[in-house]
Amino acid sequence: MNLFAVLLALAALLYAVSCFFSFRYYRNLDESSDRLAIQWLSFAFGLQGLSLAGEWAAHGYAPLDSLEGILTAFSFSLGAALLAGRLKMPLPVLTSLFTPFIFFVAFLGFLTGLKYVPLMDSRLMTPGMASHIFLTFLGFSHFTVGFGVGVAYWIQEGQLKHHRFKNWSYRLPALEDLDRLTVFYIGMGFLFWFGGLGLGTVQAFEVWNRLPIGDPKIVGSFLVLMIYACFFLLRWAFKMRGRKSMVLVMVGYVLALFTFVGVRAFLTTQHVF
Repeated sequence: MNLFAVLLALAALLYAVSCFFSFRYYRNLDESSDRLAIQWLSFAFGLQGLSLAGEWAAHGYAPLDSLEGILTAFSFSLGAALLAGRLKMPLPVLTSLFTPFIFFVAFLGFLTGLKYVPLMDSRLMTPGMASHIFLTFLGFSHFTVGFGVGVAYWIQEGQLKHHRFKNWSYRLPALEDLDRLTVFYIGMGFLFWFGGLGLGTVQAFEVWNRLPIGDPKIVGSFLVLMIYACFFLLRWAFKMRGRKSMVLVMVGYVLALFTFVGVRAFLTTQHVF
């Protein structure tokens, strides 16, 4: 096991520690547990970043040519999204809800690293291609957390409307906070996704000398942008709020998820992943 694999193993372990304190916070609403959870999450995030940067420097290309690298980059992007949200609005329940998912992806990345599973020729991993992938991951990660916050908003509003409350629901933030945080995450995800799509267009012309408009991944990516653009247009121009706006958040995320994962499983695409 090389140094970079050790760093990833330690990162997964620290994510597990963060999960422990996140669960303890959710159970006891202890602020010290939340502080420890976010501290260990930050340490794990830093170790992942160090491993990715170290491998890039050692090999001369971003370590995104294997399943391990893809899962590590995804969990790293999720960590970045969660930490950005905490800086925007310090809601402890966010850490409690999303840290277990980040740990799962990071641990899965570490396990897949025990046996090298190549996904593409490392010679294709140019700085432009790596930037395209990282930006797309950051966009998808922000959409993922935004989707989760939107679901929490949907649940909370439904309980308030029908005056039916579950014990766990009292830990959810206020509707206004959930709404603002959803807008933040979808906005950041939109910018990253747009940047990744732009770089991907440049890479398409470099690799294929054209942009394959009919490729389902490209079609899906542009549709995701359109859906989230409609989300902001309806909010700002027509003042649409509440569950109606959250429907677009959920529809956009389902399409983004299918574009990210489902296309290769059910359709034909020129993309490697």
